[in-house]
Amino acid sequence: MAIDRAPWNALVEDDGSNLVGSLWNKAAIKTVLLDPIDALPAVVDWTPIDGSGVLPFTNVAAKYVKTANRVEVWVRLQYPATSSSLPASIANFPFANGTLQTGFYQSYGYPNMQFHFQPGATAVLLMNPATSGQYTNANLSGSLVIFQGSYLTGI
Repeated sequence: MAIDRAPWNALVEDDGSNLVGSLWNKAAIKTVLLDPIDALPAVVDWTPIDGSGVLPFTNVAAKYVKTANRVEVWVRLQYPATSSSLPASIANFPFANGTLQTGFYQSYGYPNMQFHFQPGATAVLLMNPATSGQYTNANLSGSLVIFQGSYLTGI
């Protein structure tokens, strides 16, 4: 049984033999595909903000990469000294979360923290795994928070 490799069956070998469809060469394949094989998505800076609307984060560095409907984020930020009892969240994500609740991975910073990203949201909730409750800004007063994760904008 023949294998249909269209549209690659029409590629001509570049060694001068003029064989059709037998061997592939990368340059020819790149002209057939819509997305170049070696193309990488851009890494983009973005600015996370305090979801409670009262705190100015410092020491902020955040980047994301979007590939189709998947977004990968890397975030570092410092909570200021505060006594605010408002719920802690980090907002202004570059794209809204899709239909799945997502959690991020903490790589450094405040111990025992979970990140919950609700469906359709553009802010993550900072949760205490011991109590299943949301941290307050005061709980994170002066803390450096570094995390990374990925989420889908739709399915």
